[in-house]
Amino acid sequence: MSHAGFKHWGLLGYLVLVWGFAFAMIAVALESFHPVFIVWCRLWLGAVVLWGVWRWRGQVWSLGRDWWPRLTLLSLTGNIIPFSLIAWAEQSVPSAEVGILMALMPIATLLLAHWLLEHEPLTWRRFLGVVVGFVGVGLLVGEDLLSDAARGEWPGQVAALLATLSYAFNGVYAKRIPQAEPIAMAFGSLLVGSVLLAIPALWLQLSSETLVYRPLALAVLVVLGVMATGIATWCYFVVVRERGPGFLSTINYLIPAVAFAAGTVFLAEPWGWEHLLALILILIGVGLIQVKKPN
Repeated sequence: MSHAGFKHWGLLGYLVLVWGFAFAMIAVALESFHPVFIVWCRLWLGAVVLWGVWRWRGQVWSLGRDWWPRLTLLSLTGNIIPFSLIAWAEQSVPSAEVGILMALMPIATLLLAHWLLEHEPLTWRRFLGVVVGFVGVGLLVGEDLLSDAARGEWPGQVAALLATLSYAFNGVYAKRIPQAEPIAMAFGSLLVGSVLLAIPALWLQLSSETLVYRPLALAVLVVLGVMATGIATWCYFVVVRERGPGFLSTINYLIPAVAFAAGTVFLAEPWGWEHLLALILILIGVGLIQVKKPN
């Protein structure tokens, strides 16, 4: 394996670990911080990291005024809305289960792309993948919707599913806008998001009198912003630019498994056979929707 191969696999492994463990870290941060405050800290810390990368590479800002509405929509659909929904969901749903539900994101992307992009047809094989994936989701959500002994988690579960739709819309929208320097786009979207959330985040945090501040929660919050948002975004664009989105799609299988393991092992979250079966079904569905490249 070449040096470049080691580098890209290393970056891929980093993304799997930090994004997989992010769900458990959010659960820890929620002990001391409001969900919206957690999102805001991720955005501004990530923006600081990407600003440093942008300056280190000596790049010149090339995005004009017409890009600010695009950056705002990218930030809303790729950061503010999904980050907030995930953090809010984890107030009632175990982080391991939220990680499993987020595995539906590639399937949600396919459904939106089928309607919004001309080159993304919904074949019978892909349709089967969608059905299998939703059967897996039904295993997790069905109990709370149908059972009299429900755990009261369905609002959080629905919020996690809505987060996948937001991510999916972000991915489809990103394909429809003009191409630009990836680091500038990422930095700009995080900066816009941090500005938009600053006042509501600070107000909600300061008005939350029941929260108890713990050093571990603060440390985790910094790791979420610096490593799981800023550095991870940079790694993401490096891999996409140098190896393409096909190579990166491997994380769709690995991140949910890491999230499940992190929540159940390190946070001792409850789990049952339905969680494992749901994870397997959703990942099978993700596998079925992948486009097979001709030899």
